[in-house]
Amino acid sequence: MVKEILSWVGTLPLPALLAAQVLLPLAGFPISPLWIATGVRAGTVLGGSLSLLALALNQTLGYWLARKWLRRPIEAWLQARRRSVPSIPPGEETLWILLIRVTPGVPLFVQNYLLGLARVGFTRYLCISLPAQMAYAVAFVSLGQAFKDSNVWRGMLAVSGVIAVLIVVVLIRKVVSRRIPPETRT
Repeated sequence: MVKEILSWVGTLPLPALLAAQVLLPLAGFPISPLWIATGVRAGTVLGGSLSLLALALNQTLGYWLARKWLRRPIEAWLQARRRSVPSIPPGEETLWILLIRVTPGVPLFVQNYLLGLARVGFTRYLCISLPAQMAYAVAFVSLGQAFKDSNVWRGMLAVSGVIAVLIVVVLIRKVVSRRIPPETRT
């Protein structure tokens, strides 16, 4: 079954994979299978480059959707539940962006929308967000390449890369969370 799926993914045109990486995560679809599919289809170098482009477009679109067009409906939804849109003090934006980006398990669209709703500075948002997420992307794209090649060693290396990224993320999260004042943590 896995071979058939990977075979089908291998036939998708690259623009379709790029569009999928940009748009599907905005609706809650997990991005890691798309990165793996891109690795299967395009290999590590081209797939990683396309994934970086798609990631930049996804994060930009998600940010502006939350900051401009979805803000009022989300505010109304939160107010009905006696909640409010998050607010991040300007001097703490960098720490919060990094903390949100390196928290394992938080879907990409939640990260994008949360930071857009908080109205963090866009340039800072993108300059921190892209490198933080790119480490994941490269690891998963490499895993896709290993699947395509049926290369056990490359697969083990890619899995090790994913684990290494997760370990680094946990360490960064620990350091960053200590720098955020307790009164601003939720």
